[in-house]
Amino acid sequence: MKQLLILTILVLLSLPLVAGEWTQYYFRFELLDKSELQNLTRIVSIDNVKGNWVYAYANDSEWAEFRKLGYNTQILPDPASLYPHKTSGSVNEVKAWDTYPTYDAYVSMMNGFASDYPGLCQIINVGTTANGRAILVAKISDNVATEEKEPEVLLTSTMHGDETTGWMLMLRLIDTLLSQYGTNPRLTNIVNSMELYIGPNTNPDGTYYGGNNTVSNARRYNANGVDLNRNYPNYDGSLNQGAIQPETQALMDFANAHSFVFGANYHGGAEVVNYPWDYTYTRHPDDAWFLSSSLVYASNAQANGPSGYFTGISSNGVTNGADWYSIAGGRQDWMNYTRNGREVTIECSNTKMPAASTMPNYWNYNYEAMLSYLELALDGVHGTVVDAWGNPLAATISISGHDNTYSMVETDATHGDFYRYLQPGTYTLTVTTPGYDPQNVQVTVTAGQMTPITVVFGEIDQPQEISLNAGWNLISLNVVPASYVTEDIFQGISGLIQIKNAAYSHMPSMAAHFNTLGNLAVNEGYWVNMSAPATLSVDGNPVDASATPISLKAGWNLVSYLPATAKATATALSSISPYLQQVDYLGNSPATMEPGKGYWVKVSQACTLTYPE
Repeated sequence: MKQLLILTILVLLSLPLVAGEWTQYYFRFELLDKSELQNLTRIVSIDNVKGNWVYAYANDSEWAEFRKLGYNTQILPDPASLYPHKTSGSVNEVKAWDTYPTYDAYVSMMNGFASDYPGLCQIINVGTTANGRAILVAKISDNVATEEKEPEVLLTSTMHGDETTGWMLMLRLIDTLLSQYGTNPRLTNIVNSMELYIGPNTNPDGTYYGGNNTVSNARRYNANGVDLNRNYPNYDGSLNQGAIQPETQALMDFANAHSFVFGANYHGGAEVVNYPWDYTYTRHPDDAWFLSSSLVYASNAQANGPSGYFTGISSNGVTNGADWYSIAGGRQDWMNYTRNGREVTIECSNTKMPAASTMPNYWNYNYEAMLSYLELALDGVHGTVVDAWGNPLAATISISGHDNTYSMVETDATHGDFYRYLQPGTYTLTVTTPGYDPQNVQVTVTAGQMTPITVVFGEIDQPQEISLNAGWNLISLNVVPASYVTEDIFQGISGLIQIKNAAYSHMPSMAAHFNTLGNLAVNEGYWVNMSAPATLSVDGNPVDASATPISLKAGWNLVSYLPATAKATATALSSISPYLQQVDYLGNSPATMEPGKGYWVKVSQACTLTYPE
């Protein structure tokens, strides 16, 4: 193995990192075989890969394990120590966007957004950190107190406590969306069209490791010395490293309580949009969409940034996660394979913790990219799955031959809405919901446009209305009633004298034991004698006419007419045309057959009548 080189002077560089009960090591090591990263990522926290050099973090136990491997290693200065970090406890000073807030100022600023814009913003404390700090998320929407039928979008940052650029971008994005709502049409449309959740700092224990009034000693890990971006369950439910941390559990619970369909998680230390997967080289079924949508962010960042911005990892500013370096237990992958969302990781500054005075520059570099990326959530298929009464249904939406378990999407329970982001083209969506047969729906996706669809399962029972004249009528049913009992079907009909078919009869005026027609059937016609006109209304599901064959004997048969619409007699009886001799309705030969009527049909031999669809 390669000789481990740790010089005394380099060890001294790590001393400012020692705080509390564990030490943070930041180092690089030379690696000639990139395949070894698969195992190394489970020992230390890989941060970047540049050529043959791998940059990583470790706590005490990870460092001890790594040293046994004998790699050529160099301890590096703590990233948080590279620049002076101005910190202020004044919200007004922080809103100049060139100073970092103290913890109390950060909390005050977040709560101030809700108090200043109560109709647009709510602040949610999704949980507490290992040291008891609040993990705050701002919900921004035009009807913020109501869950609307809109895409739920999640932006978060700084799960690595020493990566602070995204933190400041998210704070300023919240402020800009709220303060310019109603005056800036583009920002107003974003707020009106989605439910946007923004968590600027999801690891405040790491950021404020040196105390609530400074960020100068910020660390990557949480207070327990755990990298939160290696702490999420793997796709099979197994754990990557130790116990689930409070911060991880809080964000998991929050995600599980919502239907986040789109989002990004901001980091620092590089400049690139990293899309799934991180844990495997196998491509996501929507790899082409992830690539094109990531390019929207990266190209806008390049266009508005200085020369070389967003080009350090790849020339186009985009990379597949595993192609860069593979990790397990990452937040991005968990959101995508467990929650079936569409989340990417955005590394927005090569310097993990730039001087606060440079934050306005990063805002200028990323502003257009952030808005353009958010607007992608308004494209694609925006669907709703409901029953015949408009009630939302729990459904799964997949594309045959395209999707797998981790890419199909589900409806939100409140409104039955779903969102499927796809490359332009025509697709067949298969919508599956318990209690119904699946439906296939063809959609065409156009770049830059929303494709709205509504999928309805079931039908509302429509009563069959049959007009009865005084005297004799020939009738039939084409719905399936709740009860076939003759008295139930004709309940409430006044003026009824007699009902009969070719063999049996029912007369309300007769004693029950004389009435032989106890039940009606949908495949027969009936004579009905009335003393006065009336309307017979029968509730039930429509009969599937083409799936309900009627057996006929040679000679005359009194049959029902099952289709929902009138058809020419020749068309309706086409299935028995070789044997058909005569059709009669009240002494006439009808040219058209109609719902609600019964017909005498004469055939030359026994056969089966099947009505067309």
